[in-house]
Amino acid sequence: MIGIVLIGHACIASEMLKALEYVVGEQPLIDAIDVVTGQPPEQLSKALEARIRACDIGDGVLVLADMFGGTPCNVAMGTLAKGHVEVVSGFNLPLLVKAATLRSSANDLAAFAEQVVEAGRMYMRIAPHTTRVRS
Repeated sequence: MIGIVLIGHACIASEMLKALEYVVGEQPLIDAIDVVTGQPPEQLSKALEARIRACDIGDGVLVLADMFGGTPCNVAMGTLAKGHVEVVSGFNLPLLVKAATLRSSANDLAAFAEQVVEAGRMYMRIAPHTTRVRS
């Protein structure tokens, strides 16, 4: 089973994990790191590496960072390891649900990352204009 570690600004990572568990139930091998103001990148890096080790049972770990270019993503990029750790920036709840439901049957971490990114994109929509209230 592929492990998952969420990392993001403020409480977004832990709150997304709560939302995931609300939708699909408690999940093993998924953890979250919330990045707070003033936290040194070296400390974050050590914490992330520890969470990755804890969530890896041999199939690799997908690290989901809240946004590209931010401290959480930059720290996550330092953990990249081909076949062992993949990093995706910019996650949403549909992406996370897809990751949680597919990870036990996935056998290629890079392909798995591509699949969950596509799910995240697929479920982003603008509401149809016909449903908007007219004034």
